[in-house]
Amino acid sequence: MKKTLLALALSAPALALGQTHSTVIDAPVVSVQPLVEVFSERIPHETCRAERVRVVERGRSRSATPAILGAVLGGTLGGAIGDDTGHQGVIAGAGAVLGASVGNDIGRRQQRDDGYYVTEDVCTVEYELRERERVSGYRVSYRYGDTIYETRTARDPGATIPVRVELKPLP
Repeated sequence: MKKTLLALALSAPALALGQTHSTVIDAPVVSVQPLVEVFSERIPHETCRAERVRVVERGRSRSATPAILGAVLGGTLGGAIGDDTGHQGVIAGAGAVLGASVGNDIGRRQQRDDGYYVTEDVCTVEYELRERERVSGYRVSYRYGDTIYETRTARDPGATIPVRVELKPLP
């Protein structure tokens, strides 16, 4: 406080000319309170599990064997049935076509069920929310003269805080 008065006394000639004068003093700190802000952060966690998955292969070449076998059997059966008639060739041909169609359908049904199982890792990402606290600044109360003032600072000032005092004459 004595330093402040000395600085003000030395600046009296400048004040007489209407100029502004300022000086920095160290004011005693009365209290310091940290300003705490709470924030949430998402933390990703990957979770994997083994799962059985059915694999069906598509686009494989289809075998003509069921249709050919059906045509042979159908033709043979048709030929045996139409043996006593004059239309044995027509009946055998119709039996071959019908047998090929039935054989083809049986072959498709077998291919549709043609699949196998494998074990694969199936992974998902889950997020855990965590609340954290951090000091975003400080509320500082300090004394200048007989008055207590309050300000916010980025750092804890310690026992004293620098304060700029300005002197300006009134018009």
